[in-house]
Amino acid sequence: MELKYDLPKYITMTKMSGKIRVLVEGKDDRGHVLNLLSAICPSVKFKVDTALEIRGDCNKTKNNNRAKIEKIHDHCKAKTSHRRLFFLCDREFRNFDVAAVVTDQAKQHEFDGNLTWTLGHSIENYFLNVSMLAEGFRYLSNSGYKTDAVKVFREILGDSLRIIAALTLAARELGCAKYPPSIAPWQSFEISTGEVGRLVLKGARGVDSFQDKFWGVYDKFYTVASSTSEEVCARLCRGHTAVIILQRVFAACLYNAGLADDEVSSRHDANVFNNIGEANISSALSEAWIKHVEAGCLDYPLPLVESIYTASA
Repeated sequence: MELKYDLPKYITMTKMSGKIRVLVEGKDDRGHVLNLLSAICPSVKFKVDTALEIRGDCNKTKNNNRAKIEKIHDHCKAKTSHRRLFFLCDREFRNFDVAAVVTDQAKQHEFDGNLTWTLGHSIENYFLNVSMLAEGFRYLSNSGYKTDAVKVFREILGDSLRIIAALTLAARELGCAKYPPSIAPWQSFEISTGEVGRLVLKGARGVDSFQDKFWGVYDKFYTVASSTSEEVCARLCRGHTAVIILQRVFAACLYNAGLADDEVSSRHDANVFNNIGEANISSALSEAWIKHVEAGCLDYPLPLVESIYTASA
């Protein structure tokens, strides 16, 4: 993406602007925030910018969009000339304490003046509600088994989020945030149904040394995640990883739901759902999120929205 501004130029530009502006990290964040604000602040005129378009001015901000936002905020937060400039940052691992269990020390949205951090790891974590996920996945699948698949998916969501939290923590320790989806195809998820559904991730071992190392670290953190609440795991897990892994879990649910009736058809349905692009999955889940917000759900960056309302009054 073409860089439109350096940090001083962006700061000067927003000082001169009369619009309410929101600075977010990347293009996905921009789309989700635009849709959110358009739904709940329809009378407010605003513009959403991305830190992706701003050139960093030091080693810390060179390739870190969150660091750019925090640096701009530090410069602007005491200045009345920037009272209509707002910021949203990914929380990532901020104020999670990882020990024998993971505890969330924040409990609610953190904010510093006009800067709000997401409640979970990133904006996609707002989608990790069972009703939103079921609604989005049903919309994207034309399988005749999707009703039964949704029922199973609801039962195993807690297990799914604990698996994703363990994958996220292992990836953080090994410095490979985008790695987990590459070793967790839908066929690696084993579902057992009964009075209570259960989900297990069977990782392939002995493929290469790094993969074996990853699974060893994953096993360590899976013990931690297994003792951690579903709510905290939903906040902790990396949003992009969660969207991809949950897509694959639902593909496994489609296969499981139709297996006894028609293995060939259920495998086809699972593969079709698995091959939907991440952007389309996120779009469907974001739309489900907006519908829930419009219906009164408060699971969105409340301090950001409340501050914008105040500034526009």
